Amino acid sequence: MYVDAHAHLDKYDSELPEILHEIQRNEIFTVSVSMNPESYARSRKIGEQSQWVVTSFGVHPWDATEFCNQLESLDPLIDASPMVGEIGLDYHFVTEPEKQAIQRDAFKYFVQKGVSQEKILNIHSKGAEADVNRILGELGAKRAIIHWYSGPLQELEKLIEKGLYFSIGVEILSNSHIQAITKAIPATQLLTETDNPGGYRWLTGELGRPAIIRSVVKMVSDIRAWDQKETEELIAENFARLAREDPWMPQMIKQKANRSPQQKKASVRDESRF
Repeated sequence: MYVDAHAHLDKYDSELPEILHEIQRNEIFTVSVSMNPESYARSRKIGEQSQWVVTSFGVHPWDATEFCNQLESLDPLIDASPMVGEIGLDYHFVTEPEKQAIQRDAFKYFVQKGVSQEKILNIHSKGAEADVNRILGELGAKRAIIHWYSGPLQELEKLIEKGLYFSIGVEILSNSHIQAITKAIPATQLLTETDNPGGYRWLTGELGRPAIIRSVVKMVSDIRAWDQKETEELIAENFARLAREDPWMPQMIKQKANRSPQQKKASVRDESRF
């Protein structure tokens, strides 16, 4: 089983039935995050069509200004969502200080709600890694996935020390800095993602498809000098550990956390950070 810890299935159009079939055929456990209430509504309908898809509600930092004065009205969606995301900060594409301040307020609100409900957070941190780290620390967030981390290695180390998880995506296929980040993440905190359909399209101009996760896993394996099948298994176990005893998560992923030592003995066990 593969793990795609961050995708936007609501952004597919007429090709969606084929995409869902590809997810099932390749057994890709997929977290479909949202940008806003509208995308979450579509994502939820998609999730009802596949046992391999879990949907997550959040307001993306790019959309924070639209909802900054009505955050409490979003509580029913947060309460009903299995996870909280995509949330976070973006100082790379959003450079206006006043909008960044609004992002911080919205991010704090979502983190507080997620922490109080003991839900996994799915976090965007582009260009704002230090503030993300600070806010997560202040609010006591423990169960979080940092999506597509691309910041400094020094800030990465601080986030690693919090015990957070990191989903490596398609940029690993071509970017030496992402490859260095992949080497630095402890084996037990490593996940994979696609950010489909836009992530691969942003890099190559081609529509991102679910099966690209296989190439991501292969590159992780090559960089870490691991067996590819063991890497696939390790990543599934990592997500299962994060989701252990979580009432929102499908049984298929939680079972990975409860396998016997004999079943786990072949898995990768590199606890080092480098």
